[in-house]
Amino acid sequence: MGTATLGKLDSLFWLGRYTERVYQSISMYREVYDRLIDQDADVYKQECERMGIPDTFESGADFAWKIAFDTSNPLSIISNLYRAYDNAMIMRDEISSETLAYIHLALAEMKRAKKSEAPLMELQNVEDLIFAFWGCLDDKVDNEGVRNTVKIGKRIERLDILLRRNADREDLLREVSRLVARIDTTELPYNRKALLYAAAMVEDEDADYDDIKKMVWDIVPPFL
Repeated sequence: MGTATLGKLDSLFWLGRYTERVYQSISMYREVYDRLIDQDADVYKQECERMGIPDTFESGADFAWKIAFDTSNPLSIISNLYRAYDNAMIMRDEISSETLAYIHLALAEMKRAKKSEAPLMELQNVEDLIFAFWGCLDDKVDNEGVRNTVKIGKRIERLDILLRRNADREDLLREVSRLVARIDTTELPYNRKALLYAAAMVEDEDADYDDIKKMVWDIVPPFL
């Protein structure tokens, strides 16, 4: 990237985290939404516990609305998409206007979903546009450091979500391997010892997921 400022690195890193969080949250939302329709009233409580979301919801329907569309809830999908958009706007010169446009379109689809009585179609469009954003990032951004800083944020977020959801070790190993292979292609200040410990713990079948999570959180600590 050249000598990037910490502010730019932070915005790119969190752009990666927030876009991945939106993408994964929509996938979770679809699963919970379908089970709520099938009268599994407690499924949202299970998801809250698994993901560390405070259960302040009155019902499954209340969860379905607020976790997707409540802009006053910092954990909602729409709140995270707004954060992704804000970071993309800050970095629009680095990521290109074409790449930024996909986040803008995703936000427009999210607003349409908020008005819909059956929002899954619009949410699928948001997923597709996030995926297109990642593709455009690869196609339109020549600066490898910019691309990879966004991707490190994406990998850290995905690893965190996989750990929260008790994913298979094989999935964890794949994400850690991608993270190790890419992180030195950026200027991100990171804790190499935490990275190596996390990688070793993922390979250890006896290692506790909560301990791995703590180590993952230390890989890229807040640096602003």
